[in-house]
Amino acid sequence: MKKLTKILMSALCIAAIGSSMAALGGCGSKKESITVSGSSSVTPIMEKLAAEYEKTHDVRITVNMSSSGAGISDTQNGLNDFGMSSRELKSSETGVKGYTLCMDGIALIVNKDCSVTDVSKTDVKALYESGTAIPDTSITAAIGRDASSGTRTAFDELLKIENGYATSVATLAETGNVIEAIQGSTNSIGYISYGSLQSTVKAVSLDGVACTTENIMNNTYALQRPFVIVLKENGTLSAAAQGFYDYIMSAEAQTVITGAGYISVK
Repeated sequence: MKKLTKILMSALCIAAIGSSMAALGGCGSKKESITVSGSSSVTPIMEKLAAEYEKTHDVRITVNMSSSGAGISDTQNGLNDFGMSSRELKSSETGVKGYTLCMDGIALIVNKDCSVTDVSKTDVKALYESGTAIPDTSITAAIGRDASSGTRTAFDELLKIENGYATSVATLAETGNVIEAIQGSTNSIGYISYGSLQSTVKAVSLDGVACTTENIMNNTYALQRPFVIVLKENGTLSAAAQGFYDYIMSAEAQTVITGAGYISVK
């Protein structure tokens, strides 16, 4: 009986040691971390790309939504693996380089119940610059993005708004904020990434041209810009970050990008 007890105790000890070793092995296989930060317009597609990549790679990708300016600054200061911008880099933004991920349109949106279906560049520019209501419509107010937004920078450059917005224009921090504001107003117009369009708001045409993938690709829709990946100049990515970067810039990732409503550059 004593001999049997000793055998059982030995077996239990071996099992316990095995479990402990397995637990230690699990601790040693901690996932590699990758951090991407920046534009709220680029964030939705980056999250989709990250989710796809994580399915087949032992990494954890954190996508921090802020603004294009913040994403570029984070890259300059080494606070991310790479940044996201919804505009081209400025000459003043030194120490970093930009690489185009895909193309996107800037959709002009109104409340779903608004009767307006088309506006002109001239009238939209006047509304944002001077607060002038769009003639023969119910649109008397404008909603834009704050100064750090890449979408705002692209929008202003494309419409040639050079002296800032009228004091009556509400400026918001993120794409989602603009959508929410338009949902709650029947007399306002705003702008967001085409890829972020939702059924809760309505996109209007600009000078008779609808904001569609086809019209962005054939350059007939006037408001379009690139989504840019920001890397530190002369910097070296970790092996994990390099793998993810190579994936998002590959032809393979284009099926995810086009499936989400953005325009491939491959």
